[in-house]
Amino acid sequence: MRNIFITIACFFGVFVYAQTAEELSSAFIKKLERQKFDSCYAMFDTVITNKISSGMLEQMWGSMPRYMGEYKGFSEITTEEKDSILLTYVLCSFEKMKINLQLAYHNPPSKIVGIYFTPPKSKTTYSSPDYVQPHKFYETKLAVKTGTMALPGALCIPNHTKNPPVVILLAGSGPNDKDETIGPNKPLKDIATGLASLGIATFRYDKRTLVYGKEMSTQYEKVGIYEEVIEDAVNAIKTIRAFPDLKTSNIFIAGHSLGAMCAPLVASKSKEVKGIVLLAGNARPLEDLILEQVKYLASQDSLSSDDMKEIDTLQQQVARVKQLKILKKSKKEELPLGLPSYYWQSISKYHQVETAKKLKQPILVIQGERDYQVTMKDFELWKQALGDNSKNKFISYPDLNHLLIPGKEKSWPQEYQLQGNVSPKLVTDLAEWIKAQK
Repeated sequence: MRNIFITIACFFGVFVYAQTAEELSSAFIKKLERQKFDSCYAMFDTVITNKISSGMLEQMWGSMPRYMGEYKGFSEITTEEKDSILLTYVLCSFEKMKINLQLAYHNPPSKIVGIYFTPPKSKTTYSSPDYVQPHKFYETKLAVKTGTMALPGALCIPNHTKNPPVVILLAGSGPNDKDETIGPNKPLKDIATGLASLGIATFRYDKRTLVYGKEMSTQYEKVGIYEEVIEDAVNAIKTIRAFPDLKTSNIFIAGHSLGAMCAPLVASKSKEVKGIVLLAGNARPLEDLILEQVKYLASQDSLSSDDMKEIDTLQQQVARVKQLKILKKSKKEELPLGLPSYYWQSISKYHQVETAKKLKQPILVIQGERDYQVTMKDFELWKQALGDNSKNKFISYPDLNHLLIPGKEKSWPQEYQLQGNVSPKLVTDLAEWIKAQK
């Protein structure tokens, strides 16, 4: 969905907040521009230095021009306060796109306690698609509770209905909100409100990695796909089943990207699930997709010797993931994206295709043919594995990208900053399939 490095790094980036936050951030980006990585590292709080090295910072910064073009400089620094945290956004311009260097500080600011690269806040606001008819449904707040944690959610219920089918939406990787907001786009909101307009209830919620990012940053060595996705999804099912107007509703799981990869596992853990929908879900191992994406993004320009060296390093890291004994002993610096061994072990031990093949519930696989993050290779693998069962269905759309938004020509990360909406044909097809399940 956004540059894979940025997407997953955002999840594991620790909340990185005297001298003002703007002044500290200005000093940091200027050191970064001069490649003074040790000096940058000295500005980090121990919450970061315990998890990354100056070498990792150098590698991250050095790799960005290969996907975004030559670095041009930064143009502005803005600040906002969230709870007791100060967030500064340094708008960095590259040849092909702009991106925010987000730095976090405690208030009052001193050391940096979090660092992210995020898409810039879009000046184009979200626009609801024409197929959404607000007068046909109502939306109410509903939280998912896991232990002491509560994840804010939004439940959309068609008017004058009781026990309609309900779809629980699972977002992709990264600290996504309930709408899966990416620039001016909100693909999960499009789907949720689109289905509700067609008589199908929907439930979506903020991910744990967004709501409790600070807390999780202190224990990220013990965070895998169960903590990121599975546990909360299972509790979301329980939340819906307990809702008065949905006590006998048929419940469906519709996951996007990483959410789709995890959907079969969620369904295997709950008898309440009557069917699953895989929206741009990978059939291949996640590490293989990362390598493929890096090669694809590098293909925007002719490959340099540095590009080839980086790809070779990534290939070695991918190879480590595939050998469990080696993976268990590997440091995060030796693994793709600098993610810890625990996370990769949780991925390696889970085989989504085999899990899906064992399910009794019907499965709908949806794929955009312009998607470069999860490609038609995965779609064909799903068809090969599940196509013999008549209860399963497969639909691909020639013009859709990874966000399930129509476009033309090849898809690149810059496209995600253009305002668009999920295809109306996809929403209609999804609604028809759900209503057909008895």
